[in-house]
Amino acid sequence: MRTAPTPSFGATPSMERLDQMSWEDFSVTWNTDVKGALYWIQAALNLPMGPGGRILLSSSGAALNGSPMSGGYAGAKRMVWHMAAYANGISEQKGLGILFQAVVPTQMIGGTGVGDAGSTAYAHARGVSQEAFLASFGAPMPPRLFGEHVANILVDPQYATTLALGVKGDSAITKLQERSA
Repeated sequence: MRTAPTPSFGATPSMERLDQMSWEDFSVTWNTDVKGALYWIQAALNLPMGPGGRILLSSSGAALNGSPMSGGYAGAKRMVWHMAAYANGISEQKGLGILFQAVVPTQMIGGTGVGDAGSTAYAHARGVSQEAFLASFGAPMPPRLFGEHVANILVDPQYATTLALGVKGDSAITKLQERSA
């Protein structure tokens, strides 16, 4: 019997302590997630799409709080956030009228490659079950709810100019950083 693949929101980092990682393990999210965001941004700025377009980039709550067991993951996800701000500056310089935004899940998302790897490793380190660790974030945010939050970001005008938006299962969408003028 075939099973459906586990969805993932980017590269799944190696879940080890910093002193036990190779550079290849440490940099996997830089070489996948940051590289993908760079190409996505470049295409949007150089093709470009029409004025009023919005580009969403996937970051992580690790960009806010760190992630000591996942190597370069937190730094890579913070870089994606920075890249959204840099791209907004270029859009303004070119007069494109395109907005770049970072979507930041502020909890681990069970049922995904990254969320399952992270929650398993952190639960083990704390001596609790994976379920108990995920419950520590509050209401779960399954992939479908994440998708609903993203759709709401795109249609609700209150989010139309925010640089970084946090999404969570029990508090929905929060503005983490407004765009600089």
